[in-house]
Amino acid sequence: MESLQRLSLLQSQLTAKPKPVDDVWASVNADQFLSAKGISLRQKTRTLMTSIEAPLQPYINNCEFPFEFLPALRDLGVNGYHIKDFGGPGLSSVEAGAICYELARIDASMMTFLTVHNSIGMAVVDYLGSEEQRQRILPDGIALKKIMSFGLTEPDYGSDATGLQTTAKKVDGGYILNGEKRWIGNATWADYIIIWAKNVDDKNKIQGFIVEKGQKGLSTKKIENKYALRMVQNADIKLDNVFVPDHNKLAKADDFATGTNKILEHSRIKVCWGAVGIAAGAYEAALQYALQRKQFGKSIAQFQLSQLKLSKMLAMCESMLIMVIHLSQMYEQGKTTIGQIGRTKSHCTSVAREVCAMARDLCGGNGILLENRVMKAFMDIEAIHTYEGTYEVNMLVSGREITGGMNAIKK
Repeated sequence: MESLQRLSLLQSQLTAKPKPVDDVWASVNADQFLSAKGISLRQKTRTLMTSIEAPLQPYINNCEFPFEFLPALRDLGVNGYHIKDFGGPGLSSVEAGAICYELARIDASMMTFLTVHNSIGMAVVDYLGSEEQRQRILPDGIALKKIMSFGLTEPDYGSDATGLQTTAKKVDGGYILNGEKRWIGNATWADYIIIWAKNVDDKNKIQGFIVEKGQKGLSTKKIENKYALRMVQNADIKLDNVFVPDHNKLAKADDFATGTNKILEHSRIKVCWGAVGIAAGAYEAALQYALQRKQFGKSIAQFQLSQLKLSKMLAMCESMLIMVIHLSQMYEQGKTTIGQIGRTKSHCTSVAREVCAMARDLCGGNGILLENRVMKAFMDIEAIHTYEGTYEVNMLVSGREITGGMNAIKK
């Protein structure tokens, strides 16, 4: 009798029509790695992003930032990411990553804006600021009353962060900053820009300075004709004898290792999560298109060539998702290295590029339309692939660790 019941169950499973695997997150049961609060915030983020996907389209087309949605982002309760004080949510690394994933799954510009503001904006003040700086800046940042930016890269120095030319010179009551920055996200309208400069009076050590909007000598110009991350406002910055008072020098950023490098380890993990979110969004959009698009009398999802592409895309997304979950868990345990983080970032953005290309291919001629989302993902992953260190530089940092420093890039 028991054998007959098992046979009947097996037959029903074989004949039952399977449900499409249209949710990468659910396919690996990733909620098991979140707290109840984390699950709730992730779901709220997904609901918001789904609801504003269509209204965001005009902003994407016009390369404008959607300020009208800042209150909705604030009300999610995720802003602040890891910060526990001043009303911050105190998320774990996996939970903050899940928020980045959900943002990027629909729109990588929104993910980039919030991650710049949080992971290389407020996190700098939280980790490297004095208690006075934390209390003065973080409450308004968490409430999204003030926006933050991070000024590291320069016209001639991108991945070679230690080669920057912006200088800080000590004067009575503060410092004078001179130099230029490029590709600085949020900078055209940020209230605070963290500027990294060589302190010429302290052995040219790279240190951090908080430059406030409207300061004399500070000018920002939006970079035009950008096809990836179209809503993000990247800027060229000029600093012409900008005075920064002593209380705006980051208290704990003594040099590159204790300042910039420490922050990039933290923020680069969010970039990994963003890449996975972009890829997952592209896969899910391509699947929906394949299920609905009919050719030769049936949906293209019924053709084995389409199924092969979808299966490969899903496997790539699942493997990346599991990888970044594990990386975030190790980071919280203090067991990650800069090489491991860089290797993960390079791997995820590279694989995500392939997923986005396959998704665009699966959608045929309609794949170039922004309304199908895959083309936007296809363009956005190009920016993610090179920001916070190119593929090659991150992999070379990894290689230096693997080989024990042979042929090392000077840190």
